[in-house]
Amino acid sequence: MNKLQIDLKCCYGIKSLKHNFDFTASSAFAIYAPNGSMKSSLAQTFRDEGESVQSKDRIFPARVCTRAILDEGNVPLPPQSILVVRPYDEVFGHNEKTSTLLVDPKLRKEYEQLHVEIDKAKAFFLEALKEQSRSKKDLEKEISSTFTKSTSEFYRALIRIRDEVTAQKDAPFADVQYDKIFDEKVLGFLGTKDFKTAIEQYITKYNELLAASTYFKKGTFNYYNAATIAKSLADNGFFDAKHSVNLNAGNVLEIRSQSELEELGRVFKPRGTG
Repeated sequence: MNKLQIDLKCCYGIKSLKHNFDFTASSAFAIYAPNGSMKSSLAQTFRDEGESVQSKDRIFPARVCTRAILDEGNVPLPPQSILVVRPYDEVFGHNEKTSTLLVDPKLRKEYEQLHVEIDKAKAFFLEALKEQSRSKKDLEKEISSTFTKSTSEFYRALIRIRDEVTAQKDAPFADVQYDKIFDEKVLGFLGTKDFKTAIEQYITKYNELLAASTYFKKGTFNYYNAATIAKSLADNGFFDAKHSVNLNAGNVLEIRSQSELEELGRVFKPRGTG
């Protein structure tokens, strides 16, 4: 291809752009423009062409969008010939197009082998996640759509939640079956007015109990913390060694067993929480 013709209208803020690129004298063009002018919109439009997706105007969706990207023979570029490398993309994916960027056979082989190992680790991770959650859903898409705006940005989603997961000290919902919670019927029920009213009442009552409690305090120590501590101490033989826990709030309350500490949480826990 020696020439590239573009004729764009209403593509992601590009009101109108018509230009012919002549590659007979140079194999590349650099496009400079101020921030917010058109660079990202132009890249997104080419990406749409490469993925055979209709472009649009996000601000004024009613406007008719037209897009023509042609070679010197007025023939549309084949989608497989278009590759858009997004700036600052930490998780640029591996595919046939990216491999052709590496013309050095040795580097290309190393690159492809690296992604083979990444794909193996990804498959192992998803399999372990499926076993733990007992879910029948496509967990790759579930994770991606939960933490990004797309179902195809799995690695970006993992990057976004990595620090939070690493800092988490325990996994209180590890035994919950994912599909029981994120079921279409359940999600529909959670969106009803009756449920929203009930959960608001629960939260109000919960906060009232925390405020009136002698030993529990909102945001620092609640009944869940008591149950967690009781289990951890019991698992490590704390009570078997005849140790005890003192709760200080005016009068000292001595806890000598796991059941006593858990009972303190059960007395406090609002009705209906399981």
